[in-house]
Amino acid sequence: MHVLPRVRELHERFSDVLTVVGVHAGKFTTERRTDRIGEACDRLRVGHPVVNDRQFRIWHDYAVRAWPTVAIIDPEGYLALVAPGEFSPDVLVREIERVVERASDRGTLVPGPDPFPAQTPRHDGPLRFPTRAIMSGGRLWVADTGHQRVLECAFDVDAGTATVLKEHGGFEEPRGLADVRGDMHVADRGGHAVWRLARDYRVRVAGTGYMGTTALTPGSAERVDLRSPWGLAPQHDSLVIAMAGAHQLWSLDPGSGALSLLAGVGGEALADGEPVRAALAQPTGLARLSSDALAFADCESSAVRTLAPRSISTLVGTDLFQFGDRSGTGDEVLLQHCEDVALVGDVLVVADTYNDRLKSVHPLTRECAPWPGEAGESGLLREPAGVWSDGVVTLVCDTGHHRVVRVQADGRLAEIRLV
Repeated sequence: MHVLPRVRELHERFSDVLTVVGVHAGKFTTERRTDRIGEACDRLRVGHPVVNDRQFRIWHDYAVRAWPTVAIIDPEGYLALVAPGEFSPDVLVREIERVVERASDRGTLVPGPDPFPAQTPRHDGPLRFPTRAIMSGGRLWVADTGHQRVLECAFDVDAGTATVLKEHGGFEEPRGLADVRGDMHVADRGGHAVWRLARDYRVRVAGTGYMGTTALTPGSAERVDLRSPWGLAPQHDSLVIAMAGAHQLWSLDPGSGALSLLAGVGGEALADGEPVRAALAQPTGLARLSSDALAFADCESSAVRTLAPRSISTLVGTDLFQFGDRSGTGDEVLLQHCEDVALVGDVLVVADTYNDRLKSVHPLTRECAPWPGEAGESGLLREPAGVWSDGVVTLVCDTGHHRVVRVQADGRLAEIRLV
């Protein structure tokens, strides 16, 4: 996801000589399905064509070893450059200019419009890929991610209707939502910032809008380049940020504006222990377990983990490449790219995103099973990205179906209608 804005920048800069083709070699089983890749392209606003390399044939032909990798092919079909990792745009600009100059001299370059015109969005209804929905201050708040906005709604729980009172726009990719001291906060993953919403304006409380490196530095939150802030949760009077792109958890003090590291060494892995020495793998969702403990979804390791004052522990999940759909206890459990968690009574409800269902995980016994009914056992959701509960009302962002639903006590799903 970090590479896509840079690819768009290059495509626009060299629009008459550069054709972009994406090659998707999916890690997770669900990511290898062509229909899901199409939905992901729609969600991420990918306009160029994408090849489904589900058997990794192109991957092996180009000797690729890492996600992402960028290759430049000249007009004669020769490989000019292979750049693994999150490349510097300046490096590719120089290489593209060199290829263009050489091809122009040889007469092999044919400038003109891109033969693959940008694709238009496939879905554009009242909601578009919503990823978070929470209740706070008597209102329903929805991160309507595909429309790049947050909706503030009056919510009639009994009728199952939400009346939009205000649209908070101007985001790149709003994700996490959390109320701290009566103020709603929004994590803008694509905009690399955290915002506080006021009645008629918004205030940036963390991030500069530029993507940071994997080595973020504690300090004044407004001066730190964040890296894909995703999930948010209040903890005491502070705001905990799941910094997915840095594989860390950070804490923001809204009063002082100070940003400090809570957990994660910065490398992508699954390793428990002392919080600042533990390794995380793209944490995306957070939930309070107690006044001093948090649960979080560590999506790239398909794990549910906990943060206590002195340790990181894993409830379910074992490794970056161990995933699936299997119930059980502890290490025998398999999830697939779980993105969010919430506490319902003494049990965690988990958005098991790529398995299209909710799961329950018991923090003490580490037992995991599908949630009852349509929400879990029947698997009627589609890539749910967000789950929230106050113990009475449980809400799920049924992201692939472009809707927010309430989960009834028996697991039935009731869609919340925008009016």
